[in-house]
Amino acid sequence: MITAMTSVIILLAIVAVLGIAMIKLLAHDGRGPQRPPTSHAPDPQFRSPWAA
Repeated sequence: MITAMTSVIILLAIVAVLGIAMIKLLAHDGRGPQRPPTSHAPDPQFRSPWAA
Protein backbone atom coordinates (compact mmCIF):
# COMPACT_ATOMS: atom_id res chain seq x y z
CA MET A 1 0.00 0.00 0.00
CA ILE A 2 1.32 3.44 -0.92
CA THR A 3 1.25 5.89 1.94
CA ALA A 4 0.08 9.47 1.60
CA MET A 5 3.60 10.85 1.87
CA THR A 6 4.88 8.51 -0.85
CA SER A 7 2.07 9.53 -3.20
CA VAL A 8 2.80 13.22 -2.54
CA ILE A 9 6.51 12.69 -3.25
CA ILE A 10 5.69 10.83 -6.49
CA LEU A 11 3.28 13.61 -7.50
CA LEU A 12 5.91 16.28 -6.79
CA ALA A 13 8.49 14.36 -8.83
CA ILE A 14 6.08 14.19 -11.78
CA VAL A 15 5.33 17.91 -11.49
CA ALA A 16 9.05 18.71 -11.35
CA VAL A 17 9.80 16.62 -14.46
CA LEU A 18 6.93 18.20 -16.39
CA GLY A 19 8.00 21.68 -15.25
CA ILE A 20 11.57 21.13 -16.42
CA ALA A 21 10.31 19.78 -19.74
CA MET A 22 8.06 22.83 -20.18
CA ILE A 23 10.90 25.25 -19.45
CA LYS A 24 13.13 23.38 -21.90
CA LEU A 25 10.45 23.60 -24.61
CA LEU A 26 9.94 27.30 -23.94
CA ALA A 27 13.66 28.00 -24.19
CA HIS A 28 14.27 25.81 -27.25
CA ASP A 29 11.13 25.53 -29.33
CA GLY A 30 12.79 23.58 -32.14
CA ARG A 31 12.17 26.19 -34.81
CA GLY A 32 15.78 27.29 -35.04
CA PRO A 33 16.95 30.85 -35.58
CA GLN A 34 14.28 33.15 -36.94
CA ARG A 35 14.43 36.47 -38.74
CA PRO A 36 12.67 39.35 -37.06
CA PRO A 37 9.31 40.21 -38.59
CA THR A 38 9.40 42.65 -41.50
CA SER A 39 6.67 45.01 -40.38
CA HIS A 40 8.38 48.09 -41.84
CA ALA A 41 11.12 49.06 -44.27
CA PRO A 42 14.58 48.71 -42.69
CA ASP A 43 16.36 51.93 -41.86
CA PRO A 44 19.73 51.98 -43.71
CA GLN A 45 21.28 53.95 -40.84
CA PHE A 46 21.02 50.91 -38.55
CA ARG A 47 22.12 48.21 -41.01
CA SER A 48 25.31 46.28 -40.62
CA PRO A 49 28.11 47.35 -43.00
CA TRP A 50 28.44 43.71 -44.05
CA ALA A 51 24.72 43.23 -44.80
CA ALA A 52 23.91 42.55 -48.40
